[in-house]
Amino acid sequence: MRWKQPAKLALLAIAVGCTAINTILTPSTTVAAPVPTSKAVYHQFQTYRTAAVKSTESLVKARKYLMNHIDKVNPWQATLMTLQLENMQNVKLADVDHQMYTEQFQQALSQVHEQLGYEQKLTYSRLLKEIKNPTVKKLLQEASDLGFKLETSEGLYYPIINYEIYQKFKPFVQADIAAYIDIMATESNQMTTSDGGIIISWNELIQRTLEKEAFLNNFPNSNRTTKVKQWMFVDYLFYGSDNTPAYDWYTDEEIRTIDPEVKKAYEKALAKREPNTKSVLLDTMEKILLVLNQNNDELTPEIRAIIEPVQQQFE
Repeated sequence: MRWKQPAKLALLAIAVGCTAINTILTPSTTVAAPVPTSKAVYHQFQTYRTAAVKSTESLVKARKYLMNHIDKVNPWQATLMTLQLENMQNVKLADVDHQMYTEQFQQALSQVHEQLGYEQKLTYSRLLKEIKNPTVKKLLQEASDLGFKLETSEGLYYPIINYEIYQKFKPFVQADIAAYIDIMATESNQMTTSDGGIIISWNELIQRTLEKEAFLNNFPNSNRTTKVKQWMFVDYLFYGSDNTPAYDWYTDEEIRTIDPEVKKAYEKALAKREPNTKSVLLDTMEKILLVLNQNNDELTPEIRAIIEPVQQQFE
């Protein structure tokens, strides 16, 4: 399943210290290079951000500058600049996606992917080495410089923000955005769905959805609350997807029964629940299991009635 415009999410990757023992310290005549103040770093980033509206090169510079200087600003500045960078990338993402959605680009990548083997992950270094078309190579290099990664679904190739790179920002930003970075990095490193099917385990799907619910509980006023809600996947959690349904059809009867793996995953999640954990999703799984055990694991109107208000809550 492709991620929606313009937030196809989707996304490229610190310190070494040493201690001298029994060393006599003497005054140094070397003058250290001046360290930029937080105000100067913030101002320089804003200069790049303003120019990035019309200049791809300025967005590239803004991203690299933040990666190299985020440790020199305070948490509020670091958080704001991190969110501004994500906003800029999302705007540019739509443009790059549009440029990639051409027969020339799609054919070039498809041919190389076939030569390399479809089981191989697409890396910029390999693609830039194999692809000869200068227009395609230029676009790939730009996508790499902008911090995007390539994904493929339903035979199409498209960019997403590489949130794994944002992990470098976590020690410097406020707690809600550090948690948000973890959520988005998990999604960009391994998508939840592809080609209409859920491509992670049911256990992993539940874990991811619970982490997003915990974010909403812990940070209800976060700048990224709405964004996390968009990635809740509550429908997948309780009904599955088109190609990975949670309930299987019997051939000759209007009866659907839960996939045993889904039921086991619900039971496992509830068994791991910590005392006093606030979770509407876990409460809902518990209610569903009670009905399933009373109705031969069949999907009943009662189960649908249990799920419906939860779907509405997380819309």
